Amino acid sequence: MGFGVVIVRLRHFQVPQLPHPGNGWKLGLIFSSVGLVTVLLSTWHYFTIRHAIDKDIYEPGDRWVVLFSIAVILLGTGVIYFVFTVPLNSTSLLVPE
Repeated sequence: MGFGVVIVRLRHFQVPQLPHPGNGWKLGLIFSSVGLVTVLLSTWHYFTIRHAIDKDIYEPGDRWVVLFSIAVILLGTGVIYFVFTVPLNSTSLLVPE
């Protein structure tokens, strides 16, 4: 979620004469959304596992580890693509858009 907020907030450092605001806000929104979903699912998963341990029926699973690993890989790939494909404005060296 922190990366999403930083990406969205950094777009305010852009030069106002640009013809379009760019797509950085979309990447920030995706990061924030995945972070929020992760927190919600982690809380739900915690209470589910806690209940299973109390009833002595807990068996560890790999589904969530694989799911969130894939999500982080996809988001990381998106950031790398974004950083290397968006031209850097010569008057704004802080934000590539």
